Amino acid sequence: MTIMQKIRAYHATLAILSILAYATGELGIIHSWLGYGVAVVIALRLLWALSGNPHVGLMRFYPSFEGLNLTNIFTHPSITKVFMLGIALSLIAVTATGIAIDRGKDIGLANTELVATAYADDDESEHSKKGESLYEEALEEGHELFANLLLLFVGMHVSYLLLFKRPLAKFMLFLNKPKSS
Repeated sequence: MTIMQKIRAYHATLAILSILAYATGELGIIHSWLGYGVAVVIALRLLWALSGNPHVGLMRFYPSFEGLNLTNIFTHPSITKVFMLGIALSLIAVTATGIAIDRGKDIGLANTELVATAYADDDESEHSKKGESLYEEALEEGHELFANLLLLFVGMHVSYLLLFKRPLAKFMLFLNKPKSS
């Protein structure tokens, strides 16, 4: 398997898991498990980037605007890299906030009871519950914001590739015809 085929397989795995995670947003444990799957794929991709192979290094996500001008504004590599960086940062943020919200509960790593019953009537406990609920609400709003940003970047990325880089889009979507021997 060539490096480009491995990248394509990674891309397909991450895309499918991310789409399913987004689509199951209201399905609790299924959504959580898919989100943890995305986290594993991201972690494996970061480890892969440390392998030293320039095709999978993190520098591929950083745009360089050198040479960008009006004549090549739609085909310059920095455009693709801006979208990839936006996708990467949004995906990492939505995954991190999702893990922070769940805290391992849905995969059996954490105890779901946060406040002991002995402190249920304690005023200080009620105050900390309110602070915790504000924190959880902020996490949930951030999670939703990053998910929507992810959709925006993915939409721009896909549109750009279909309009200006069709051969690459066909390859990544497994739509190219294999070369005959």
